[in-house]
Amino acid sequence: MRAPGRKHEHSERVAVIGLGRFGTSVAKTLHELGYEVTAIDRGEKQIQEASDFVTLAVQGDGTDQELLRQLSIDQSAVAVVAQGESLEASVLSTLLLKKLRVPWVVAKAKSTLHGELLRKVGADRVVFPELDAGVRLAHSLGVRHINDYISLSPSTGIAKLQTPANLVGHPLVDVIGNLGSKLNVLLIKRGSSLITVPHYQEVLQANDELIVVGADAHIEEFCEHNPDIARIGHPANSVV
Repeated sequence: MRAPGRKHEHSERVAVIGLGRFGTSVAKTLHELGYEVTAIDRGEKQIQEASDFVTLAVQGDGTDQELLRQLSIDQSAVAVVAQGESLEASVLSTLLLKKLRVPWVVAKAKSTLHGELLRKVGADRVVFPELDAGVRLAHSLGVRHINDYISLSPSTGIAKLQTPANLVGHPLVDVIGNLGSKLNVLLIKRGSSLITVPHYQEVLQANDELIVVGADAHIEEFCEHNPDIARIGHPANSVV
């Protein structure tokens, strides 16, 4: 069963195999960004829904090499393997896509072992949506005044912090204080605008959000020194 979806003029083609929550989100976003998206899933309902936001939605088995050939998946610039539930299916799909010489294959994994297997069969990039979301949630809960967090290493990350109420009207240097050499402010989000690489004399306004990078210990130390932030903010969907 094939649902025609929408026509598109973008030269780059992307294939998405598996239309669970992750795969659907990827397919929809890529199409909105202007890519020609072919989506494959076993479920009729998923295909019917996807036909509203992808170029071509096909009900079928993403581990069927002949189907992949018929759909000219080898002409795709990128393929996303989003079949996270079945380890065997995701590994086999990844292997077949590399066999078809798809230049860049991104595969979803549910565990580090799953990820290792995907890399072994040729995945160019492995993503861990559940694990990444768990790390971000843990940081936003463990230190309540962190609005959002992205891990860069086991001990370093990027955090979005609300400006402490007691420091509104003060220059940035007053906020960072003694941590100035340990914590870098990448930008200030002020409403819908971004101030990149802000000057240390930049005066902070109410509701400004600071995007900082540094060791987790220094981020937490900053938050402890500015307890007013704990009363503001909630976990966000993205750092910016």
